[in-house]
Amino acid sequence: MEILKASEELFMEKGFAKTTIGDIAAACELTNGALYLYFRNKNEIILIIMTRISRSFGELLHQTDDPSLTGIERAAALLGSYRRTFRDFHSYHVLDAQFNVMFDRKYPESPYLQDYFEANHRVLSILRDVFESGFGDGTIRVPRMEKEVSPGETAGMFLNVLNSYVEKLSLRKELMEHEQGISLEKELDRFIDFMVESIRAC
Repeated sequence: MEILKASEELFMEKGFAKTTIGDIAAACELTNGALYLYFRNKNEIILIIMTRISRSFGELLHQTDDPSLTGIERAAALLGSYRRTFRDFHSYHVLDAQFNVMFDRKYPESPYLQDYFEANHRVLSILRDVFESGFGDGTIRVPRMEKEVSPGETAGMFLNVLNSYVEKLSLRKELMEHEQGISLEKELDRFIDFMVESIRAC
C-alpha cells in the first residue's frame, strides 16, 4: 500500500517521533481525514510496517535454516544471515530501534498487535529450535548458571544481544565509520564470529 511505503520513507528520513499524520497524508496526496479512513494513527502504521518486515526476516531465517546440520552449524548459518539483513533489511533495524524507544513501556493499542507478536515469535522459535538442537548434540555450550536456563530463554537473550548491537550499527553507521574509520560491515562480521564462538562447545 502506498501509505505504508510513504510512511516508512518518512520514518527513516525524519524519525518516527517527528513524523506527523499530516506529513504522511501530504506525501500520499491525501487529507488527514482521508488517511484516518485507513489507519487510526501513526502507531498503527509503524506496527504494520514492523510486522511485514519481521515476517520477511522470519522467512529468510526459515529458508536459511538446515535442520540436517549440527546445532552450531545452524547457528552460524542463521547469524550469517544478519550480514544480509544489515544490507537488505536496514530499515527494519533502524525502525525497530525507534519502535523500542517509543514503546518501551507499553505497546500501542491496535487490532494488528497480535500479528506483530506472531511474526516476532516465529523468529524466536527458529532460534530456539537451533539451541535445542545444539544442546542436544553437544555442539552448543549450555550456560552455567545457578538456575538452569532453557533453550528458549537462551535464544531470547541471545537474540536480544544480537538485535541490540545490529540496531546500534544501523542507527550510527555513517557516524561510527567517520569517527572510528572502520567498516561497519567488517565490524558486524567480527561480532557475528564472536557470537558464534561464544556459544560453541569446547
